[in-house]
Amino acid sequence: MRFVFIVALFLGVALNSFAQNDEKKQRAADSLVKGKIGLRTFWMSTNYWEDFKNDFALGQSAYLQLRTKEFKGFSVVGRYTVFGNVWSSDLLERDPVTKNFNRYEVGLFDVINPEDKFFGKLEEFQLRYRTEKFSAIMGRMDINTPFINPQDGRLSPTYVEGLRLNYNPDNKNKFSVDVIGRMSPRSTSGWFDIGETIGIYPVGQSEFGQPSKYQNNTNSNFFTVLDWQHSMNSGIQLQVNHTYVDNISSTVFTQAIKDWNLSKSKNKFITGLQFSLQNGIGEGGNTDPEKRFKNPEDLNIVVGGRIGLKNPRSIWWLNYTRIDGKGRFLNPREWGRDPFFTFIPRERNEGYNQVDAFTTYYQRNIPEKGLQFYGFAGLHFLPDPSKPELNKYAFPSYAQANLGGKYSPKNWGKGLDFHAIFMSKVNIKSGEIKPQWIYNKVNMIHVNFIVNYTIQWN
Repeated sequence: MRFVFIVALFLGVALNSFAQNDEKKQRAADSLVKGKIGLRTFWMSTNYWEDFKNDFALGQSAYLQLRTKEFKGFSVVGRYTVFGNVWSSDLLERDPVTKNFNRYEVGLFDVINPEDKFFGKLEEFQLRYRTEKFSAIMGRMDINTPFINPQDGRLSPTYVEGLRLNYNPDNKNKFSVDVIGRMSPRSTSGWFDIGETIGIYPVGQSEFGQPSKYQNNTNSNFFTVLDWQHSMNSGIQLQVNHTYVDNISSTVFTQAIKDWNLSKSKNKFITGLQFSLQNGIGEGGNTDPEKRFKNPEDLNIVVGGRIGLKNPRSIWWLNYTRIDGKGRFLNPREWGRDPFFTFIPRERNEGYNQVDAFTTYYQRNIPEKGLQFYGFAGLHFLPDPSKPELNKYAFPSYAQANLGGKYSPKNWGKGLDFHAIFMSKVNIKSGEIKPQWIYNKVNMIHVNFIVNYTIQWN
C-alpha cells in the first residue's frame, strides 16, 4: 500500500514537470480537459492524562480530478480518491476502562469498515451548466452550507448527490438552492440514502436515557437548502438560510456581519449577530419515540454575537453562543460542523440545550513568508451529563484551546502546504466525573499534522 502512494506521488511530480516543460502539448490538452492531482498525508494522535487508551494514525489519500472544457456553458467534472491506513494503533480495540471505541483517529478512514486498510471512492461526477448570472450542477458534488459541509478536516470530506442551482442577479445578491437525495458523509467509503446516513457516527443517548436506536431506523428521503446572501449599502453582510430535512427538522439560520472603519487606524471593528430557530417535523425520523432522531415537538433557539478587530495582518474576535428552547438542538454529525461563532475545530456544541459558550480567536499572517499562526480558546458550559434530555452525548462542561500554524512555501515546493494543530480539552465540571464522560471527550492532548500537495495542469 505504501508503494501505491509512492507511485502516485512520483506520477504527480512527473505530470507536473511534463505540464511545465511542454507548453505546446499543454495548450492542446487545454482545449479538452483540465486536471488536478491532490495528495494528503495526515498524522493524528490522542493522549489522555488518565489511564485511558491512547491512539495514533498515519493516513494517506490521493485524488485525481478531471474537468472538461466548457461547451456552450456545459462541462463535466469527475473526481476519484483512494485512501489508506499507512500506520496506526489498534483502532478496533476498545478502551479497557470504558469499553468504548476510538473516536478521533478512526475518522481518518472508513468508520463503517475500520478494518479496511485501503479503499477508494468516486466523490464527484457531475454535469455543470454556467452563464453569467446562473449556474446549475447535477450529480455527485461537494457542499458547503451552514449545517451541511465538508467538516473540519480528515482525509475524506462530505459529498452529496442531487441538484444545485445558483443565481447571482447583481453584485449584492446571491441565491442558491440544493435538493439532495444521497450522501457520502465524511470518513466513509460509500454512498447512502439520507436516512441511512443518520447514525453512522456514535448515536449518544435518547431523550429517555437509553442508548439511541435511530441507527438504521431513520426514515428521511431528502433534504433541501435555500440560501440568500445580501450585501447591504450600509456594509452589513446578511445571510438567510433554511435547511429542511424530510420527516425530521426545519432549521432557519440568519447571520449579519459588519466591519466598521476606525479613524486614524488600519484596524476595522468587527460585529456579528446570529439567530437560529429549529423545530421538529413529521415523525422525527420514526413513529416509535425510542427510534426517532428528533422529537417533533422540539423548538430550539440559538443566538450568538461577535466583536473583534482586524487588519491586513491579524484578526481577533470574541464570541458568545446560547442554545435554549425546548428539547435538544440536533444536526446529524455525519453531515457537517455547526456554523456558530463559538465553533472550535475538533469539537462542536450539537445535541444539547441550556448551553453557554464563550470563545476567542487570534490569527497572525506573515504573507511574505507564507506563514499563518492562530489560536482558539473557549469555555463551554453544558447541561449536566446525567440529564440525557438536555445532553445527548453525556459531555461535561469543558475548556478547549487550539494552537495552529500553516506554511505555504513561496520560493520552493509549489503546490505544497503544511498545517499543524495542537488541541487540548479540559473538564471544568465540578463533582463526580464518570470515566465515560472523559474518554473521547476531555482531559486530553490531541495533535494533527497535515501535508497537502496539489498539482494542476491546463
